[in-house]
Amino acid sequence: MTAKRLGRSVVGCVGCVASLFVLFATGCFADTVAPGYYGSPDDAGRAMAVAPSGDSPGTASTSGSSTTPETDAGSVVASASDSGLATKTVGCDLSGRWIATEHRVATALGAQEASHTWLYYEITQSGSSGTITKGLDCGQNVRGISSVSADVDYQKTWPAMLTKDLETGRTFTSTASSGGCSVSFEKRYTVTGATVAFYSDPSQAMPMASQQASSTAPGWEDWDNDGHPGFTMNVTGLATGQIYIAIRVWNMFSGTIATGASTFKLADSWNSEQDLLGYTGSSLLTETASGTRDNNNALHFVQFARLGATQATGDDTTVCASIRTLAPTLTPDASAN
Repeated sequence: MTAKRLGRSVVGCVGCVASLFVLFATGCFADTVAPGYYGSPDDAGRAMAVAPSGDSPGTASTSGSSTTPETDAGSVVASASDSGLATKTVGCDLSGRWIATEHRVATALGAQEASHTWLYYEITQSGSSGTITKGLDCGQNVRGISSVSADVDYQKTWPAMLTKDLETGRTFTSTASSGGCSVSFEKRYTVTGATVAFYSDPSQAMPMASQQASSTAPGWEDWDNDGHPGFTMNVTGLATGQIYIAIRVWNMFSGTIATGASTFKLADSWNSEQDLLGYTGSSLLTETASGTRDNNNALHFVQFARLGATQATGDDTTVCASIRTLAPTLTPDASAN
């Protein structure tokens, strides 16, 4: 087999398989699974940033994104007996426990796929400034929107995402404005499948296939403990295969929400970069990892819903299991394809 350059730019784990399934649908190659291939030190490609680290792909529209508030601005704050955090919203103070589900869409060769990321936040706020005092990444999946697109699952990676991709410490502002409350979460980088402390710095190129992490050097890590580099995306649809990758994503949430809202949406400005570290299946997987962030800003948003005192409690694993179960009900728009 001729060695191929593996590093490709993708968007949010969703674009790297969209074009693949267009090709499968049109019969461009068979859906047989060949032995796995890993990039050699010479042919493994470096990631290419989709957008410069200081740039945004555009300000996403939040028009119509705020749902009708479930509480009034003058409501009395009730405390959750298990945490002491607020269970209702007063004015623009977002202190309390929240589920947040991100919804993003990528497109390749006309095929669309939506990714869903489930988050758990404990928030404290003083004045207009706030902090996520506990932030858990409870996992992600990808679901095809177009008939020729793919579904992508990586549940075995969720435990590592829970312990390594923490949102704790992220700051935000929530300020009274003429339209309600102006909310803005700081830009943040998350890394999956590689040494988080090192690659969270956007100036560091993502690792090549030859750069496995060690006790003394950063690199890709086997986050799902399956013997493959990075983490494994299990692709199903018109064909089946596996892609082994490491990804860095940045995002910012912002928008205007209703005063006293217990459910709301914010625009999600984001982009990502990755290295394709290996695959099992056709070598054309390396040629089709070229999806891009869909240019319809309305498709990219995060939906928040305040949690009740008895919802999503327990240890972190139990909390995240509850968050994934509650997401379709509490954050239905973000959970849909």
